Amino acid sequence: GFIVYMREKKNVKNVTIRSYCRAVKAFLRFCYEQDYCRDYLKGVKLPRDDSAPKMPLYAAEVEDIDKTFNRSTLKGKRNYAIVHLMLDVGLRSQEGRHLKVEHLDSAHNLVHIMDSKGNKSRIVLCPDFVFNAIQDYLSACGRSSGAVFLSLRDNTELKKNTLNLMFADLKIESGVSRLHPHLLRHTFATSYILGGGNMEYLRMMLGHSDYETTKLYLHLAQEAKMLNYDIYKLDSVFFKSVY
Repeated sequence: GFIVYMREKKNVKNVTIRSYCRAVKAFLRFCYEQDYCRDYLKGVKLPRDDSAPKMPLYAAEVEDIDKTFNRSTLKGKRNYAIVHLMLDVGLRSQEGRHLKVEHLDSAHNLVHIMDSKGNKSRIVLCPDFVFNAIQDYLSACGRSSGAVFLSLRDNTELKKNTLNLMFADLKIESGVSRLHPHLLRHTFATSYILGGGNMEYLRMMLGHSDYETTKLYLHLAQEAKMLNYDIYKLDSVFFKSVY
């Protein structure tokens, strides 16, 4: 009834309905497993995803983005570090903004993501060059604790609006018109599968509770491989055998 109402009365796109329904499904699954209700999900199928394909970043596009960073400046060091933390580690934009220095474990190539979406925490791998970029930025700031990324204006934790403005500038300066924060995480996930990464590891690294969400990247990776897509490649730290 909810799906029909959203489609016919509200004229909502299927991709939006699917997003809403994943949350409802998770709640109803929990209720069923705890014997609070019958299995309301039996026989229910979600509408097909009608969103346009979001192809990951080309290697050349990432080169163009990197050329915009003046890494002799504090702004350039910060922006390069946060972009590659999202692109090469798969962090959500809010996870990058809320990251603390205390959550970095460079000795073991690990980043601790605390109290993220759904109040969940996880540990993810991080390449040396990303750690080096973060340390270069922190050294320039003269800091060893607190939030990793700060506003250049008032030295407070980076705000969502500041990050969005940063990406708006990057889009113009790099010429990559389809660039937006989530495309970096999207590229990470697709590239990880193309590189031979394990799907269950990917689910844990992305912090997905619903495996169906992670499986969306499998189709994209297969499509990119079929098209001989020159996707941005991840660091070998993620793979037993590299690209």
